[in-house]
Amino acid sequence: MLQSIYSTWGVIKSKTTTTSTNIHSCTERPSSFSTFTPTQFGKADEYRWTSGSLEKFLQKNNYFFENFRNYKMGKKKVPSEDLIVPPQDTRICGTICVCQMTLVLSSVALVYLTVAIYMPSTRAFKSGIDPTPVMCTTTRAVNKDNCEWGSCGEWCLSKTSGACIQIYVNLRTNGTNLTFQNCTNSANKTCYGIDQDRADKARCINDECKNLTGTFNCTEGQCLNITDAFECVFKNSDSPVKCSGRRGKINCMDINGLFSCNRGTCRKIRTPYNCDRRCVDIPTRNKNVVVLSGDKVYLSQCQNAINAETKEEVWNESADNVVMASCYFIKNTSDRVEALDCINGSTLEHNMLTDLTNFTYLSHLHISVSVPTPEIAPPDFDLTISNESKLMINLEGCVNTLMDECKEFLKDFGRDGSDHNARARFPCFYSPSKKDIVVARFDLEVTYRQFVIASVVPSVLFVVSCLVLLLCQKTVYVGDDAKMRFKGCVDTDTILAKNNIGSQTNLGDTGGGGGDDVMAL
Repeated sequence: MLQSIYSTWGVIKSKTTTTSTNIHSCTERPSSFSTFTPTQFGKADEYRWTSGSLEKFLQKNNYFFENFRNYKMGKKKVPSEDLIVPPQDTRICGTICVCQMTLVLSSVALVYLTVAIYMPSTRAFKSGIDPTPVMCTTTRAVNKDNCEWGSCGEWCLSKTSGACIQIYVNLRTNGTNLTFQNCTNSANKTCYGIDQDRADKARCINDECKNLTGTFNCTEGQCLNITDAFECVFKNSDSPVKCSGRRGKINCMDINGLFSCNRGTCRKIRTPYNCDRRCVDIPTRNKNVVVLSGDKVYLSQCQNAINAETKEEVWNESADNVVMASCYFIKNTSDRVEALDCINGSTLEHNMLTDLTNFTYLSHLHISVSVPTPEIAPPDFDLTISNESKLMINLEGCVNTLMDECKEFLKDFGRDGSDHNARARFPCFYSPSKKDIVVARFDLEVTYRQFVIASVVPSVLFVVSCLVLLLCQKTVYVGDDAKMRFKGCVDTDTILAKNNIGSQTNLGDTGGGGGDDVMAL
C-alpha cells in the first residue's frame, strides 16, 4: 500500500524537510468530505514523506487515507445528509420504464388494431347491410385449391392463399312465428346422423379395408361406415372389388362412391338408389301437430295455432286434421309450443299416420302428401330473395383471433345435406343492393363499441406516455453522483451558492496550497 502511495504522488524532490505546520494542516479534517482533494496533503512537488513519518501519519489519519483511496479509484461518495436534493432514482427510473413500455405496446396495438378493428369497422359502417337478420339455408359447400374468396380464413393477411371452403346458401325473408296453445301429450325425437369428425374411417392404403362389412361411403380410398345411420335400397351394382388379400390395399386405394361390402369384398352401388335414415319408432298416436326442425321432430296434441305477429288463429283442432310445418327453433313449454320462422305449412289427414313411424316417412308426407296451407306458414319459394349467395363469416371473410373459429364455423354452417343430414339453417345479413353476398356475423352496435374502445384506449395511453417522457426529458437531470433528480426540487442558484461555499472552505483547509478542486453536489 505504501509503495502504491509513493508511486502515485512521486514525492522525490530536493526538499527534505517539512514544517510542523504543514503536517498539522494535513491532520485537520476538512469542512466537507465531498470536497477533499489531494492538495490537502500539501503540495506534492514541494514535500516528500519519509517512510516512518508517512506511516505514522496514515495511522493517525485514517480518515484522509480512505478519502485518498476513493479518489484514486474514481469514487466520489457523497453522504445523503450532505446532499441538497436526495437521490430519486427508483421513482424516476420506474416512471420512465413504465412509460416506455406503455409507449411501445400502445404503438403495436395501434398497428394491429388497424387491420383487426379500424378497417373492418369502417367497411361495416359503409356496407349498407340491413341489421335485421333474415334466414339462410346452406345449399352446397365446395373445397377449392386456389381461392378468389373463402367463407372463413383464420388470418386476414393470408386469407386468400392456399385451399379454402366456399359455402353457398339460399337467402330468404323470415317465415311465420307460431304459438300452439293448450298442448298435451307432447313428445320429441332426435334423429342423429353421422358425425363426420368423430366417425371411424377406414383407409384402404393402410390395409384397413380387408374386413369391411356393411354400407360404406368412400372417398379416395377412405371409407366411412353408414350402416347404422342409413338403410340403402338399390338394384344395380358394379363388379366386386376385393379389398382383402395381398393386393387388397392396392385394389381399393382409390375407390370412390357408395359401396356395399361383405368381408372385404365390395360392390359399388349404382344409381338409382335410396338411402333412408334409420330413425324409427316416432310416436304419432293421438298427435295433431308435427313440427320438423332440422334433425328433430316435435309432436303434440294442441287446441289451436296462433300467428304470433298478428295474433290471428290460423288453425284449430276442430278441423280434425294434422298440421305440419318446418321451423327454425322450437320452444316446448308445459301447455304450449312456440315455433320461430316456420315455413311450408300444410295439413294432413289423420288416417295417414299410424301409432309409430320413421323420419323418412314423415319427411315424405310433409313434402309430397300433405296439402300446402299458406295461412299457417308460407312456402319457402315465396320468401326467396336469392337462390344462391356466397356466405362469409363477416365482411372480410376472415378472423384474427387465431382460435380455430373457422373450424367451428365450417362445421356448423357447412352442412349442405350431402351426408344425408339436415342442412344448416341460420340467421344471416345482406345488403339490398348486393344480394349475392351474405354474412353470418353483423352487429353495428357491437362494431361501434369495439371501434370506440380500440381507438380511445391505445391512443390515450400513447399520448400520455409520450407527454410524461417529454416532461422527464425537460425536468430530470443526472448529478455528479450519477443519481437522477428533478430540477424543480431546488433552485439552481442555491446549488451554485452551496457549491461555492464548499469550494472556499476546501481552499482554506489546504493551508494556502493550490490545486484544482473536484466539485460535487
